[in-house]
Amino acid sequence: MHLARHLHTQRRRRSAFAALAAVALAGAVTTASAAASAPPDDTEAGGDADMADATDVARTEATGTAATEGEPSELLATARQEGITIGIANERPYGYEEDGEATGEAPAIAREVFSRLGIEEIDFEVIDFGALINGLNAGRVDVIAAGMFINAERAEQVLFADPDYCATTAFAVPEGNPDDLDDFDSVIDSGAQLGVLAGAVEEGYAIGAGVADDQISGFQTTPDLFDALDAGRVDAVALTAITVRAQVADLDGFEATEGFVPVIDGEEQLGCGAFAFRYENEDFRDEFNDVLNEMKADGEILALIEEFGFSASEVDAAADVTLESLLGGETDDSAAVDGTEMSHDSTTAGDTAASATADEMAGTTTA
Repeated sequence: MHLARHLHTQRRRRSAFAALAAVALAGAVTTASAAASAPPDDTEAGGDADMADATDVARTEATGTAATEGEPSELLATARQEGITIGIANERPYGYEEDGEATGEAPAIAREVFSRLGIEEIDFEVIDFGALINGLNAGRVDVIAAGMFINAERAEQVLFADPDYCATTAFAVPEGNPDDLDDFDSVIDSGAQLGVLAGAVEEGYAIGAGVADDQISGFQTTPDLFDALDAGRVDAVALTAITVRAQVADLDGFEATEGFVPVIDGEEQLGCGAFAFRYENEDFRDEFNDVLNEMKADGEILALIEEFGFSASEVDAAADVTLESLLGGETDDSAAVDGTEMSHDSTTAGDTAASATADEMAGTTTA
Protein backbone atom coordinates (compact mmCIF):
# COMPACT_ATOMS: atom_id res chain seq x y z
CA MET A 1 0.00 0.00 0.00
CA HIS A 2 1.25 3.42 -0.83
CA LEU A 3 1.54 4.57 2.81
CA ALA A 4 3.80 1.67 3.73
CA ARG A 5 5.96 2.28 0.64
CA HIS A 6 6.14 5.96 1.50
CA LEU A 7 7.24 5.25 5.08
CA HIS A 8 9.80 2.68 3.91
CA THR A 9 11.24 5.20 1.45
CA GLN A 10 11.41 7.81 4.19
CA ARG A 11 13.25 5.38 6.45
CA ARG A 12 15.85 4.65 3.73
CA ARG A 13 16.30 8.34 3.08
CA ARG A 14 16.78 9.05 6.78
CA SER A 15 19.34 6.24 7.09
CA ALA A 16 21.31 7.54 4.11
CA PHE A 17 21.05 11.07 5.41
CA ALA A 18 22.33 10.00 8.83
CA ALA A 19 25.36 8.30 7.28
CA LEU A 20 26.22 11.34 5.19
CA ALA A 21 25.71 13.62 8.18
CA ALA A 22 28.11 11.57 10.29
CA VAL A 23 30.83 11.85 7.64
CA ALA A 24 30.25 15.56 7.24
CA LEU A 25 30.24 16.14 10.99
CA ALA A 26 33.53 14.26 11.40
CA GLY A 27 35.11 16.48 8.76
CA ALA A 28 33.68 19.57 10.37
CA VAL A 29 35.03 18.60 13.80
CA THR A 30 38.49 18.10 12.27
CA THR A 31 38.26 21.57 10.73
CA ALA A 32 37.18 23.07 14.05
CA SER A 33 40.04 21.34 15.90
CA ALA A 34 42.56 22.65 13.41
CA ALA A 35 41.20 26.14 13.82
CA ALA A 36 41.44 25.88 17.61
CA SER A 37 45.12 24.84 17.44
CA ALA A 38 46.13 27.67 15.11
CA PRO A 39 47.87 30.83 16.49
CA PRO A 40 45.33 32.96 18.36
CA ASP A 41 43.94 36.22 16.99
CA ASP A 42 45.02 39.52 18.52
CA THR A 43 41.84 39.68 20.64
CA GLU A 44 39.80 37.22 22.73
CA ALA A 45 36.73 38.29 20.80
CA GLY A 46 38.38 37.33 17.54
CA GLY A 47 39.09 33.82 18.88
CA ASP A 48 35.49 33.42 20.03
CA ALA A 49 34.26 34.49 16.61
CA ASP A 50 36.46 31.91 14.89
CA MET A 51 35.15 29.15 17.18
CA ALA A 52 31.56 30.23 16.53
CA ASP A 53 32.25 30.15 12.79
CA ALA A 54 33.68 26.65 13.09
CA THR A 55 30.59 25.50 15.01
CA ASP A 56 28.30 26.97 12.36
CA VAL A 57 30.30 25.19 9.66
CA ALA A 58 29.94 21.88 11.51
CA ARG A 59 26.17 22.35 11.80
CA THR A 60 25.86 23.39 8.18
CA GLU A 61 27.89 20.48 6.83
CA ALA A 62 26.11 17.97 9.08
CA THR A 63 22.55 19.09 8.38
CA GLY A 64 22.66 20.97 5.10
CA THR A 65 21.39 24.20 6.70
CA ALA A 66 22.82 26.28 9.49
CA ALA A 67 21.70 25.59 13.06
CA THR A 68 18.80 23.21 12.23
CA GLU A 69 20.06 20.08 14.01
CA GLY A 70 17.61 19.17 16.73
CA GLU A 71 15.08 21.86 15.89
CA PRO A 72 11.51 20.83 16.73
CA SER A 73 8.80 20.47 14.14
CA GLU A 74 6.54 23.46 13.61
CA LEU A 75 3.64 21.88 15.50
CA LEU A 76 5.86 20.81 18.40
CA ALA A 77 7.33 24.30 18.69
CA THR A 78 3.83 25.79 18.71
CA ALA A 79 2.49 23.20 21.17
CA ARG A 80 5.31 23.94 23.61
CA GLN A 81 4.12 27.54 23.70
CA GLU A 82 0.35 27.19 23.27
CA GLY A 83 -0.51 23.62 24.21
CA ILE A 84 -2.19 20.87 22.21
CA THR A 85 -5.75 19.57 21.75
CA ILE A 86 -6.42 15.84 21.75
CA GLY A 87 -9.61 14.10 20.61
CA ILE A 88 -11.07 11.24 22.67
CA ALA A 89 -14.29 9.26 22.14
CA ASN A 90 -15.44 8.93 25.77
CA GLU A 91 -14.96 5.16 25.55
CA ARG A 92 -13.70 3.17 28.51
CA PRO A 93 -10.93 2.26 28.94
CA TYR A 94 -9.24 4.05 26.01
CA GLY A 95 -10.12 7.67 26.63
CA TYR A 96 -13.04 9.01 28.66
CA GLU A 97 -14.07 11.72 31.10
CA GLU A 98 -14.42 11.07 34.81
CA ASP A 99 -15.28 13.88 37.23
CA GLY A 100 -14.58 16.37 34.46
CA GLU A 101 -11.10 15.06 33.74
CA ALA A 102 -9.86 13.00 30.78
CA THR A 103 -8.50 9.63 31.81
CA GLY A 104 -7.90 6.18 30.34
CA GLU A 105 -5.18 4.37 28.43
CA ALA A 106 -4.61 6.91 25.66
CA PRO A 107 -4.66 10.06 27.84
CA ALA A 108 -2.20 8.41 30.25
CA ILE A 109 0.25 7.66 27.44
CA ALA A 110 -0.37 11.06 25.82
CA ARG A 111 0.44 12.99 28.98
CA GLU A 112 3.70 11.12 29.47
CA VAL A 113 4.90 11.30 25.85
CA PHE A 114 3.98 14.93 25.35
CA SER A 115 5.50 15.90 28.70
CA ARG A 116 8.79 14.37 27.56
CA LEU A 117 8.46 16.40 24.36
CA GLY A 118 8.13 19.56 26.43
CA ILE A 119 4.35 20.04 26.01
CA GLU A 120 2.76 20.85 29.35
CA GLU A 121 -0.69 22.17 28.39
CA ILE A 122 -3.00 19.48 27.02
CA ASP A 123 -6.72 19.91 26.33
CA PHE A 124 -8.99 16.94 25.63
CA GLU A 125 -12.13 17.19 23.51
CA VAL A 126 -14.81 14.49 23.41
CA ILE A 127 -15.97 13.63 19.88
CA ASP A 128 -18.14 10.70 18.72
CA PHE A 129 -15.83 7.90 17.60
CA GLY A 130 -17.12 7.95 14.02
CA ALA A 131 -16.38 11.69 13.72
CA LEU A 132 -12.84 11.65 15.12
CA ILE A 133 -11.03 11.45 11.79
CA ASN A 134 -13.06 14.29 10.29
CA GLY A 135 -12.46 16.33 13.43
CA LEU A 136 -8.72 15.78 13.17
CA ASN A 137 -8.49 16.71 9.51
CA ALA A 138 -10.72 19.74 10.01
CA GLY A 139 -8.28 21.06 12.63
CA ARG A 140 -10.67 20.67 15.54
CA VAL A 141 -8.04 18.58 17.36
CA ASP A 142 -4.32 18.01 16.78
CA VAL A 143 -4.16 14.31 17.67
CA ILE A 144 -6.59 11.38 18.08
CA ALA A 145 -6.10 9.41 21.29
CA ALA A 146 -8.89 6.82 21.29
CA GLY A 147 -7.26 3.41 20.96
CA MET A 148 -8.13 3.57 17.24
CA PHE A 149 -7.25 0.40 15.34
CA ILE A 150 -4.79 0.81 12.49
CA ASN A 151 -6.18 -0.27 9.15
CA ALA A 152 -5.51 0.47 5.49
CA GLU A 153 -8.52 2.65 4.74
CA ARG A 154 -8.12 4.78 7.87
CA ALA A 155 -4.46 5.14 6.94
CA GLU A 156 -5.57 6.80 3.70
CA GLN A 157 -7.02 9.60 5.83
CA VAL A 158 -4.74 9.89 8.87
CA LEU A 159 -1.11 9.20 9.74
CA PHE A 160 -0.86 6.66 12.53
CA ALA A 161 1.87 6.34 15.11
CA ASP A 162 3.26 2.90 15.89
CA PRO A 163 0.78 0.85 17.98
CA ASP A 164 0.78 0.93 21.77
CA TYR A 165 -1.40 -2.19 22.26
CA CYS A 166 -2.91 -5.09 20.33
CA ALA A 167 -6.19 -6.74 21.29
CA THR A 168 -8.62 -9.54 20.56
CA THR A 169 -12.41 -9.20 20.21
CA ALA A 170 -15.00 -10.31 22.79
CA PHE A 171 -18.73 -10.13 23.49
CA ALA A 172 -20.51 -8.69 26.51
CA VAL A 173 -23.40 -11.07 27.20
CA PRO A 174 -25.88 -11.87 30.00
CA GLU A 175 -24.42 -14.06 32.73
CA GLY A 176 -24.28 -17.67 31.64
CA ASN A 177 -23.97 -16.67 27.97
CA PRO A 178 -27.45 -18.01 27.06
CA ASP A 179 -26.85 -17.77 23.30
CA ASP A 180 -23.49 -19.58 23.64
CA LEU A 181 -21.62 -16.88 21.71
CA ASP A 182 -17.90 -17.29 21.11
CA ASP A 183 -17.31 -15.83 17.64
CA PHE A 184 -19.25 -14.18 14.80
CA ASP A 185 -20.30 -17.54 13.33
CA SER A 186 -22.09 -18.28 16.59
CA VAL A 187 -23.94 -14.96 16.27
CA ILE A 188 -25.18 -16.06 12.84
CA ASP A 189 -26.20 -19.51 14.09
CA SER A 190 -28.04 -18.22 17.18
CA GLY A 191 -29.84 -15.34 15.46
CA ALA A 192 -28.72 -13.06 18.31
CA GLN A 193 -29.08 -9.29 17.97
CA LEU A 194 -25.60 -7.78 18.08
CA GLY A 195 -24.81 -4.25 19.24
CA VAL A 196 -21.75 -2.45 17.84
CA LEU A 197 -20.22 1.00 18.16
CA ALA A 198 -20.75 3.08 15.03
CA GLY A 199 -17.44 3.66 13.27
CA ALA A 200 -15.63 0.90 15.17
CA VAL A 201 -14.09 -2.14 13.52
CA GLU A 202 -16.46 -4.69 15.05
CA GLU A 203 -19.26 -3.68 12.70
CA GLY A 204 -16.98 -4.44 9.77
CA TYR A 205 -15.87 -7.69 11.34
CA ALA A 206 -19.49 -8.78 11.79
CA ILE A 207 -20.48 -7.92 8.22
CA GLY A 208 -17.30 -9.45 6.83
CA ALA A 209 -18.02 -12.65 8.75
CA GLY A 210 -21.51 -12.84 7.24
CA VAL A 211 -23.73 -11.57 10.07
CA ALA A 212 -26.98 -10.29 8.51
CA ASP A 213 -27.61 -6.55 8.51
CA ASP A 214 -30.84 -6.98 10.44
CA GLN A 215 -28.91 -8.71 13.24
CA ILE A 216 -26.63 -5.69 13.74
CA SER A 217 -27.57 -2.53 15.66
CA GLY A 218 -25.22 0.44 15.66
CA PHE A 219 -24.91 3.01 18.47
CA GLN A 220 -23.06 6.32 18.58
CA THR A 221 -21.50 6.01 22.04
CA THR A 222 -20.32 3.21 24.31
CA PRO A 223 -22.76 4.18 27.10
CA ASP A 224 -25.67 3.99 24.61
CA LEU A 225 -24.43 0.58 23.50
CA PHE A 226 -24.36 -0.87 27.00
CA ASP A 227 -27.65 0.79 27.93
CA ALA A 228 -29.19 -1.15 25.04
CA LEU A 229 -27.64 -4.38 26.34
CA ASP A 230 -28.89 -3.70 29.86
CA ALA A 231 -32.39 -2.97 28.52
CA GLY A 232 -32.47 -6.15 26.41
CA ARG A 233 -32.63 -4.32 23.07
CA VAL A 234 -29.55 -6.28 21.97
CA ASP A 235 -28.42 -9.74 23.05
CA ALA A 236 -24.71 -9.05 22.97
CA VAL A 237 -22.17 -6.26 22.40
CA ALA A 238 -19.02 -6.74 20.30
CA LEU A 239 -15.95 -4.66 21.15
CA THR A 240 -12.31 -5.27 21.99
CA ALA A 241 -11.84 -7.69 24.85
CA ILE A 242 -10.22 -4.84 26.79
CA THR A 243 -13.32 -2.65 26.50
CA VAL A 244 -15.73 -5.49 27.26
CA ARG A 245 -13.86 -6.44 30.44
CA ALA A 246 -13.85 -2.83 31.61
CA GLN A 247 -17.54 -2.31 30.91
CA VAL A 248 -18.97 -5.50 32.41
CA ALA A 249 -16.99 -4.91 35.61
CA ASP A 250 -19.50 -2.13 36.35
CA LEU A 251 -22.61 -4.04 35.24
CA ASP A 252 -24.58 -6.53 37.30
CA GLY A 253 -25.78 -9.62 35.48
CA PHE A 254 -23.35 -9.54 32.55
CA GLU A 255 -20.04 -11.16 31.67
CA ALA A 256 -17.32 -11.06 29.03
CA THR A 257 -16.72 -13.99 26.72
CA GLU A 258 -13.21 -15.22 26.04
CA GLY A 259 -11.27 -13.10 23.60
CA PHE A 260 -11.10 -14.38 20.03
CA VAL A 261 -9.48 -13.32 16.78
CA PRO A 262 -12.08 -12.73 14.03
CA VAL A 263 -11.39 -14.43 10.71
CA ILE A 264 -12.44 -12.63 7.52
CA ASP A 265 -11.87 -14.32 4.16
CA GLY A 266 -9.44 -16.68 5.83
CA GLU A 267 -7.37 -13.91 7.43
CA GLU A 268 -7.07 -13.39 11.19
CA GLN A 269 -7.98 -9.85 12.28
CA LEU A 270 -5.93 -9.01 15.37
CA GLY A 271 -6.36 -5.29 15.95
CA CYS A 272 -3.63 -2.93 17.10
CA GLY A 273 -4.45 0.58 18.34
CA ALA A 274 -2.49 3.81 17.94
CA PHE A 275 -2.56 7.58 18.07
CA ALA A 276 -3.42 9.36 14.80
CA PHE A 277 -2.08 12.57 13.26
CA ARG A 278 -2.69 14.71 10.19
CA TYR A 279 -0.51 13.89 7.18
CA GLU A 280 0.89 17.41 7.18
CA ASN A 281 2.30 16.75 10.66
CA GLU A 282 4.45 13.74 9.78
CA ASP A 283 7.50 15.27 11.48
CA PHE A 284 5.50 15.74 14.68
CA ARG A 285 4.27 12.13 14.44
CA ASP A 286 7.90 11.03 14.11
CA GLU A 287 8.84 12.98 17.24
CA PHE A 288 5.98 11.27 19.07
CA ASN A 289 7.09 7.86 17.78
CA ASP A 290 10.68 8.41 18.96
CA VAL A 291 9.51 8.86 22.54
CA LEU A 292 6.82 6.17 22.39
CA ASN A 293 9.20 3.55 21.02
CA GLU A 294 11.80 4.36 23.66
CA MET A 295 9.12 3.78 26.29
CA LYS A 296 8.08 0.51 24.65
CA ALA A 297 11.69 -0.67 24.52
CA ASP A 298 12.20 0.24 28.18
CA GLY A 299 9.01 -1.56 29.27
CA GLU A 300 7.32 1.60 30.55
CA ILE A 301 3.91 1.30 28.90
CA LEU A 302 2.23 -1.33 31.08
CA ALA A 303 2.81 0.62 34.31
CA LEU A 304 0.91 3.57 32.80
CA ILE A 305 -2.14 1.66 31.58
CA GLU A 306 -2.48 -1.47 33.70
CA GLU A 307 -4.97 0.28 35.99
CA PHE A 308 -7.32 0.60 33.01
CA GLY A 309 -7.51 -3.17 32.50
CA PHE A 310 -4.70 -3.69 30.01
CA SER A 311 -2.65 -6.84 30.47
CA ALA A 312 1.00 -7.59 29.80
CA SER A 313 0.03 -9.79 26.83
CA GLU A 314 -1.79 -6.92 25.11
CA VAL A 315 1.12 -4.53 25.65
CA ASP A 316 3.78 -7.11 24.77
CA ALA A 317 1.92 -8.03 21.57
CA ALA A 318 2.55 -4.48 20.30
CA ALA A 319 6.16 -4.26 21.45
CA ASP A 320 7.75 -5.17 18.12
CA VAL A 321 4.89 -4.17 15.81
CA THR A 322 5.24 -1.02 13.71
CA LEU A 323 2.95 0.91 11.41
CA GLU A 324 4.96 -0.38 8.45
CA SER A 325 4.50 -4.01 9.44
CA LEU A 326 0.76 -3.61 9.99
CA LEU A 327 0.28 -1.98 6.61
CA GLY A 328 2.28 -4.53 4.65
CA GLY A 329 5.73 -2.94 4.70
CA GLU A 330 8.84 -4.37 6.32
CA THR A 331 8.30 -6.77 9.20
CA ASP A 332 10.64 -7.89 11.95
CA ASP A 333 11.17 -11.41 13.25
CA SER A 334 8.24 -11.26 15.68
CA ALA A 335 5.59 -9.47 13.59
CA ALA A 336 4.68 -11.20 10.37
CA VAL A 337 1.68 -9.32 9.07
CA ASP A 338 -0.66 -9.79 6.15
CA GLY A 339 -3.00 -7.08 4.91
CA THR A 340 -6.62 -7.54 3.88
CA GLU A 341 -9.53 -5.24 3.11
CA MET A 342 -13.22 -5.64 3.76
CA SER A 343 -15.79 -3.98 1.51
CA HIS A 344 -17.39 -1.69 4.02
CA ASP A 345 -17.42 1.82 5.42
CA SER A 346 -14.00 3.51 5.35
CA THR A 347 -13.85 3.80 9.11
CA THR A 348 -14.36 0.10 9.71
CA ALA A 349 -12.91 -1.72 6.73
CA GLY A 350 -9.49 -3.00 5.89
CA ASP A 351 -8.20 -4.10 9.28
CA THR A 352 -4.98 -6.08 9.04
CA ALA A 353 -4.02 -9.35 10.66
CA ALA A 354 -0.92 -9.58 12.84
CA SER A 355 -0.42 -13.30 12.37
CA ALA A 356 2.59 -13.78 14.64
CA THR A 357 0.81 -12.30 17.64
CA ALA A 358 -2.65 -13.72 17.00
CA ASP A 359 -1.83 -17.12 18.50
CA GLU A 360 -0.27 -15.44 21.53
CA MET A 361 -3.33 -13.28 22.13
CA ALA A 362 -6.17 -15.70 21.39
CA GLY A 363 -7.81 -16.92 24.56
CA THR A 364 -5.72 -14.79 26.91
CA THR A 365 -8.30 -12.08 27.45
CA THR A 366 -10.97 -13.60 29.65
CA ALA A 367 -13.49 -11.99 31.98
